[in-house]
Amino acid sequence: MVANDANKPFPPGAIVFRIRVADFDRWLGYFDEHEDLRREAGIVGHHINRAEGDPDDIVVYLAVSSLDAARAFAASDGLRERMEESGVVGTPEVTLMTQVREAVIWDRELPASLLNLEVADFDRWLEGYDSAADLRRTMGIIGGAATRSIDDPTVALVYHQAESFDTLRTFLADDEFKERMRSAGVVSAPEVSFVTGGWAKRYV
Repeated sequence: MVANDANKPFPPGAIVFRIRVADFDRWLGYFDEHEDLRREAGIVGHHINRAEGDPDDIVVYLAVSSLDAARAFAASDGLRERMEESGVVGTPEVTLMTQVREAVIWDRELPASLLNLEVADFDRWLEGYDSAADLRRTMGIIGGAATRSIDDPTVALVYHQAESFDTLRTFLADDEFKERMRSAGVVSAPEVSFVTGGWAKRYV
């Protein structure tokens, strides 16, 4: 997820790819070589995350300047061909999102958690998320972001960064955090994954 200049609005959308690769270093080299193609597709930055227990399981966040361009890019035959050439295994999982909050530390690799939440009312949930900012800081959350699914507006994807995985796990197990989620209208247990995030770049 790409840090946003305080004086600029958020990009209008993002593509989140979950992929599996045969070899991360080979894939990353290929990914870096094709930045020009992403720029041509209206992508303005990227942030890469590797699963804690499986570093070839990757979540790639691409910030985009146009939702129409994002949809076209995600569905393009050219992208599928490049993914195959880079060593992507199987079918990517693709989600289109709208960014609603952003305070990501993107200039170094950090432990992070990804929470996929189903909420009863997104605006109510976002108020609850904002009201928990002090709790997050107190418990060692140093960066993060929140996005909303475009195809299912009751789904939120929340990203938390900390200095250690232990800090993230302690925070997610905290009773006050759980109560805040319930009060904000989270309707089912969140899907949680732990990643190392980094390898990020803003293009503009």
